[in-house]
Amino acid sequence: MNKELSLYHLTEEYQTLLSQLYDYETGEVNKEIEAKVNALIPEVETKCIAVAHWIKKLEAERREIEYIKSEIQLREEAYNKEVSKWQEYLKYNMEKQQITNISCPYFTLKIKKNPYSTTIIDEFQLPSKFIRTKEIIKVETKPDKEAIKEEVLRTGKQISGALVEQKTKLEISVNKI
Repeated sequence: MNKELSLYHLTEEYQTLLSQLYDYETGEVNKEIEAKVNALIPEVETKCIAVAHWIKKLEAERREIEYIKSEIQLREEAYNKEVSKWQEYLKYNMEKQQITNISCPYFTLKIKKNPYSTTIIDEFQLPSKFIRTKEIIKVETKPDKEAIKEEVLRTGKQISGALVEQKTKLEISVNKI
Protein backbone atom coordinates (compact mmCIF):
# COMPACT_ATOMS: atom_id res chain seq x y z
CA MET A 1 0.00 0.00 0.00
CA ASN A 2 0.92 3.67 -0.10
CA LYS A 3 3.48 4.56 2.64
CA GLU A 4 2.60 8.30 2.54
CA LEU A 5 -0.99 7.78 3.67
CA SER A 6 -1.86 8.89 7.18
CA LEU A 7 -3.55 6.54 9.62
CA TYR A 8 -6.79 8.39 8.96
CA HIS A 9 -6.53 7.82 5.19
CA LEU A 10 -5.47 4.19 5.69
CA THR A 11 -8.56 3.70 7.90
CA GLU A 12 -10.78 5.24 5.21
CA GLU A 13 -9.22 3.00 2.58
CA TYR A 14 -9.68 -0.03 4.85
CA GLN A 15 -13.39 0.82 5.37
CA THR A 16 -13.87 1.29 1.62
CA LEU A 17 -12.25 -2.06 0.88
CA LEU A 18 -14.36 -3.79 3.55
CA SER A 19 -17.52 -2.41 1.95
CA GLN A 20 -16.41 -3.98 -1.37
CA LEU A 21 -15.27 -7.32 0.13
CA TYR A 22 -18.59 -9.19 -0.21
CA ASP A 23 -20.85 -9.50 -3.19
CA TYR A 24 -24.23 -9.22 -1.48
CA GLU A 25 -26.06 -10.78 -4.44
CA THR A 26 -23.93 -13.92 -4.61
CA GLY A 27 -22.55 -13.92 -1.05
CA GLU A 28 -19.04 -14.54 -2.40
CA VAL A 29 -15.87 -12.95 -1.05
CA ASN A 30 -13.89 -10.92 -3.60
CA LYS A 31 -10.42 -12.52 -3.39
CA GLU A 32 -8.68 -9.48 -4.91
CA ILE A 33 -10.22 -7.12 -2.33
CA GLU A 34 -9.48 -9.62 0.45
CA ALA A 35 -5.79 -9.60 -0.59
CA LYS A 36 -5.77 -5.78 -0.49
CA VAL A 37 -7.38 -5.78 2.99
CA ASN A 38 -4.83 -8.32 4.24
CA ALA A 39 -1.97 -6.29 2.74
CA LEU A 40 -3.33 -3.11 4.38
CA ILE A 41 -3.49 -4.53 7.93
CA PRO A 42 0.31 -4.53 8.62
CA GLU A 43 0.60 -0.97 7.31
CA VAL A 44 -2.28 0.16 9.59
CA GLU A 45 -0.65 -1.59 12.55
CA THR A 46 2.69 0.09 11.78
CA LYS A 47 0.96 3.50 11.66
CA CYS A 48 -0.85 2.73 14.95
CA ILE A 49 2.46 1.89 16.60
CA ALA A 50 3.98 5.12 15.25
CA VAL A 51 1.05 7.17 16.62
CA ALA A 52 1.38 5.38 19.99
CA HIS A 53 5.09 6.31 20.08
CA TRP A 54 4.14 9.94 19.40
CA ILE A 55 1.57 9.84 22.23
CA LYS A 56 4.19 8.42 24.62
CA LYS A 57 6.61 11.20 23.61
CA LEU A 58 3.95 13.84 24.28
CA GLU A 59 3.13 12.28 27.66
CA ALA A 60 6.82 12.34 28.61
CA GLU A 61 7.06 16.00 27.58
CA ARG A 62 3.94 16.78 29.63
CA ARG A 63 5.50 15.12 32.69
CA GLU A 64 8.67 17.17 32.11
CA ILE A 65 6.61 20.36 31.91
CA GLU A 66 4.81 19.46 35.16
CA TYR A 67 8.16 18.84 36.86
CA ILE A 68 9.60 22.12 35.55
CA LYS A 69 6.46 23.98 36.70
CA SER A 70 6.85 22.58 40.21
CA GLU A 71 10.54 23.52 40.22
CA ILE A 72 9.69 27.04 39.05
CA GLN A 73 7.01 27.32 41.75
CA LEU A 74 9.54 26.32 44.41
CA ARG A 75 11.98 28.84 43.00
CA GLU A 76 9.31 31.55 42.98
CA GLU A 77 8.53 30.85 46.64
CA ALA A 78 12.25 31.06 47.48
CA TYR A 79 12.52 34.39 45.64
CA ASN A 80 9.44 35.71 47.42
CA LYS A 81 10.99 34.83 50.80
CA GLU A 82 14.29 36.41 49.80
CA VAL A 83 12.58 39.60 48.57
CA SER A 84 10.55 39.83 51.80
CA LYS A 85 13.67 39.31 53.91
CA TRP A 86 15.57 42.08 52.10
CA GLN A 87 12.59 44.44 52.16
CA GLU A 88 12.24 43.94 55.91
CA TYR A 89 16.01 44.43 56.33
CA LEU A 90 15.93 47.69 54.36
CA LYS A 91 12.79 48.96 56.11
CA TYR A 92 14.19 48.09 59.55
CA ASN A 93 17.43 49.96 58.93
CA MET A 94 15.73 52.98 57.37
CA GLU A 95 13.38 53.20 60.37
CA LYS A 96 16.27 52.84 62.85
CA GLN A 97 17.98 55.76 61.11
CA GLN A 98 14.66 57.67 60.96
CA ILE A 99 14.89 57.86 57.17
CA THR A 100 11.44 57.97 55.55
CA ASN A 101 12.29 58.93 51.97
CA ILE A 102 15.27 58.30 49.65
CA SER A 103 15.35 59.17 45.95
CA CYS A 104 17.74 58.21 43.21
CA PRO A 105 17.47 58.39 39.41
CA TYR A 106 16.03 54.86 39.25
CA PHE A 107 13.50 54.64 42.09
CA THR A 108 12.22 56.20 45.28
CA LEU A 109 12.11 54.52 48.70
CA LYS A 110 9.39 55.59 51.12
CA ILE A 111 8.36 54.36 54.52
CA LYS A 112 4.58 54.67 54.46
CA LYS A 113 1.97 54.00 57.10
CA ASN A 114 -0.36 51.09 56.53
CA PRO A 115 -4.02 51.21 57.57
CA TYR A 116 -4.63 50.37 61.22
CA SER A 117 -4.87 46.67 61.99
CA THR A 118 -6.21 44.85 65.01
CA THR A 119 -4.47 41.91 66.66
CA ILE A 120 -6.44 39.92 69.20
CA ILE A 121 -4.16 39.15 72.13
CA ASP A 122 -6.73 37.49 74.41
CA GLU A 123 -10.31 37.43 73.20
CA PHE A 124 -11.59 36.42 76.66
CA GLN A 125 -10.52 39.81 78.05
CA LEU A 126 -12.53 41.71 75.43
CA PRO A 127 -15.74 43.45 76.51
CA SER A 128 -18.84 41.69 75.11
CA LYS A 129 -19.72 44.63 72.86
CA PHE A 130 -16.63 43.76 70.80
CA ILE A 131 -17.71 40.18 70.26
CA ARG A 132 -19.98 39.46 67.33
CA THR A 133 -21.91 36.31 66.66
CA LYS A 134 -22.01 35.06 63.11
CA GLU A 135 -24.37 32.26 62.14
CA ILE A 136 -23.49 30.14 59.16
CA ILE A 137 -24.24 26.49 59.74
CA LYS A 138 -23.03 26.61 63.30
CA VAL A 139 -22.81 29.53 65.69
CA GLU A 140 -19.40 31.17 65.69
CA THR A 141 -18.43 33.74 68.28
CA LYS A 142 -15.34 35.81 67.61
CA PRO A 143 -13.93 39.26 68.31
CA ASP A 144 -15.17 42.13 66.14
CA LYS A 145 -11.83 43.61 65.08
CA GLU A 146 -13.44 46.44 63.11
CA ALA A 147 -15.49 47.61 66.11
CA ILE A 148 -12.43 47.39 68.36
CA LYS A 149 -10.37 49.46 65.91
CA GLU A 150 -13.12 52.08 65.57
CA GLU A 151 -13.46 52.36 69.38
CA VAL A 152 -9.70 52.76 69.92
CA LEU A 153 -9.39 55.35 67.15
CA ARG A 154 -12.44 57.23 68.46
CA THR A 155 -11.44 57.23 72.14
CA GLY A 156 -7.66 57.01 71.84
CA LYS A 157 -7.61 54.26 74.52
CA GLN A 158 -6.57 50.65 73.92
CA ILE A 159 -9.05 47.93 74.88
CA SER A 160 -7.96 45.20 77.25
CA GLY A 161 -7.34 42.00 75.26
CA ALA A 162 -6.57 43.69 71.95
CA LEU A 163 -3.93 45.90 70.37
CA VAL A 164 -4.73 48.43 67.66
CA GLU A 165 -1.61 49.64 65.91
CA GLN A 166 -0.52 51.23 62.68
CA LYS A 167 2.38 49.44 61.03
CA THR A 168 4.60 50.61 58.18
CA LYS A 169 5.56 49.13 54.83
CA LEU A 170 8.34 49.74 52.34
CA GLU A 171 7.28 51.00 48.91
CA ILE A 172 9.74 50.98 46.01
CA SER A 173 8.39 52.87 43.01
CA VAL A 174 10.12 53.25 39.66
CA ASN A 175 10.81 56.85 38.71
CA LYS A 176 9.73 58.12 35.31
CA ILE A 177 12.58 59.48 33.26
